[in-house]
Amino acid sequence: MYQHYMIGLQGLVLNKQERQWLREKPPLGVIIFARNIASPEQLKALLDNVRQCSGQETWAAIDEEGGRVHRMPWAPFINRKHAGEYGRMFALDEAAAKQAVFDDAYQVAFSLKKLGFTHNCTPVLDLFFDTGHNIIGQRSYGSDRQQVAALATACMQGLHAAGIQAVGKHFPGHGRANTDSHVSVPTVDASLDTLLEEAEIFKILAAQGLAHIMTAHIVYTAVENKVATFSHFWLHDILRGRFLFGQKIWSDDLCMQGAGSSIIKAVTAAKAAGCDVLLVCEPKDVATLYG
Repeated sequence: MYQHYMIGLQGLVLNKQERQWLREKPPLGVIIFARNIASPEQLKALLDNVRQCSGQETWAAIDEEGGRVHRMPWAPFINRKHAGEYGRMFALDEAAAKQAVFDDAYQVAFSLKKLGFTHNCTPVLDLFFDTGHNIIGQRSYGSDRQQVAALATACMQGLHAAGIQAVGKHFPGHGRANTDSHVSVPTVDASLDTLLEEAEIFKILAAQGLAHIMTAHIVYTAVENKVATFSHFWLHDILRGRFLFGQKIWSDDLCMQGAGSSIIKAVTAAKAAGCDVLLVCEPKDVATLYG
């Protein structure tokens, strides 16, 4: 299973235990958070040290969406627009909005590449609903499917142009959720037809070259009493079968409450459902898996 893990690290440098894990049971990659970041030089050294232990092919991911979701407190990562701001710009000038999103994503990806990253967990492909929990909110490009698809495509293309892989999220859609999956299990009660219609955004992006799609820890009650991350229906029947997505399916962070309280059960269930990449972001849960 280790070759499917994207693991979180404890601090600014690798500790002795992490070095041992990376050497003896190399994960697919690492995911970086604010706790791992002090300066560009320190961060590059950290990722270099990871690869010295686990191999040069090791992935390195981060969440640099823009707006309130960013990890690095320096340019070009700070003071970036929320996705929702680009959505409002799109209503006035579609071409200008798409170009602005592309340029922003390219600039960010260029800097990520220099630091040693391979993946950025963006764009957000969720629709905005004013009735939904604000965990998505302005992270969404808007309420219109074509608008979200157009702007998300521009973001993906900007990342790819600078050599960073985009990770679209959160399949099949987080915008309607009634709570934050970091702290509880959200539910969505929309009909299956509605959900499939809204999830078409993921199919559109995949056709344009999106090779990584992240799941949602949400129960869609019209379908089954199981979060999508652990759902054979959503991952196999819909994403693989109906949408013909043949690339990498990422779980959202399996340490979140939306995935349950047992990291062992969560990674097993996500892998069984069809996740290729298993995100384990909390060091204590990484220790449990490697223990």
